[in-house]
Amino acid sequence: MKKKLTTLVLLLTFLQLFGGSDIFNFVHKDYDFVLRISKGGSWYDELKKVPFFSFISDRKGLGFEDSFSRVLEDMRYKTGVVPAVVQDAMSNDILFASKGIDVDISNFVSFDINYYLEFIKNIASNSFLVFETKYTTQLPKALSYLLSVNVRTVSQNLYIIGDTLYSSTSGKYFIIAGSKQTLELALKTFQTPDMQLSKSVKEFDRLKAGTFFISGFSKPNTLKINLPGGIKIDDSDSEYLLFTSTISAGSFTFTVEQKNKKQNNTTKINDSIGTLPLNWNYYLSIPSKNTAALINSVEVWFSGITSDLIRLTDFFKYSASLSNNIYVVGRLEAGELVFIFDTFTGKDLETNIAKLGAKYDSQKQEWSLNIQNSKFYIYKTGNRLIMATVDKVRFEQYEKSTRRLKDLPIFFDFSKITTYDVKLFMDIGDIIKTTTGFNVISKLLFWQYSIGYLSYYKFIIS
Repeated sequence: MKKKLTTLVLLLTFLQLFGGSDIFNFVHKDYDFVLRISKGGSWYDELKKVPFFSFISDRKGLGFEDSFSRVLEDMRYKTGVVPAVVQDAMSNDILFASKGIDVDISNFVSFDINYYLEFIKNIASNSFLVFETKYTTQLPKALSYLLSVNVRTVSQNLYIIGDTLYSSTSGKYFIIAGSKQTLELALKTFQTPDMQLSKSVKEFDRLKAGTFFISGFSKPNTLKINLPGGIKIDDSDSEYLLFTSTISAGSFTFTVEQKNKKQNNTTKINDSIGTLPLNWNYYLSIPSKNTAALINSVEVWFSGITSDLIRLTDFFKYSASLSNNIYVVGRLEAGELVFIFDTFTGKDLETNIAKLGAKYDSQKQEWSLNIQNSKFYIYKTGNRLIMATVDKVRFEQYEKSTRRLKDLPIFFDFSKITTYDVKLFMDIGDIIKTTTGFNVISKLLFWQYSIGYLSYYKFIIS
């Protein structure tokens, strides 16, 4: 029995020293943002089953995989560093941490390999990256080649890559920071549990226990996500945000969980967005009670307007107050934009439109007004009030289309989202095809809702 107990103690000690170290432990508790990519190599095959990411990586699309392989082969030829050095670092855990800067997750997706290399090259002084790798001593030379900068060995375990990047190793981890002070703090924090953010915030236990591709933590007013139409995170009155992602059945799911200081419960919505014609690639639904989301959307679509913005927002508030739902649809790449106020019951429409300075055409039964460099039309069709860059004749032609949004296979999933503050469908594949000519079957679903003290922002990309 004593022998078995001794063996168990030795095993636990070994795991703690060599296998139990967690990459989160480098992050000091004063830091605002942490993002971890977990074992990217084990997720890669699943990621390539997602049409959007397959388009980015495969040679039938943008060919990232082949392009990067050629870069690594050039590295082998010119420096002697084998591709496995970089491939191993990318296949294991990767961590990014920052302090004092805004981090927009939307900016982590790019169609250019050089974008990611520039991201590493220009990380802020209070930011750092950590790579788990068995090639810790060879990675500095590999990075210097990829970043097109020199590397200097200052001491046995300190390297300067370029002019501002300081790097070092700790066991199986390679750390690269935007300043020497940041590097030293990360290394010290790793050895000092009381300094670690993951030890002071209990929610990190969930991130450590779960099986996630991308996960992380953010303090308020740090994490940003901006989608077309003013869709963004509002965490001004929150305590923290956790984000996680998984990949399954050809879909990438990304969830942000926000802990708020006040309770709020989203109510169930009955919408008819599925009956809209399938002539667009962007469909946003906003319940009429969600005035804040509507006004934020208006301010984004009409950014740059100053004197007329108040009159526009007043008109949208008036129209929304007399409708059940507001749909914003269009073809973004073509500048086609349509605001639909569903089941509109207003009786003072003419008076409120007159405040915008719009001109009425009695033959066409529509108003028109110029906003910046675009012409907008306002008209009623059925029980809907429309404000759009397409006139009434064109819109009614769309209405005669036999295909509806509900005819798309993915609409089954979209229709099940009935409790939301906003929800969005984007045909990414259609946008890619019209802008680049590539055929990609890729969609995006997004919705936001609140339960008690928690708000959720969910993305599904296929």
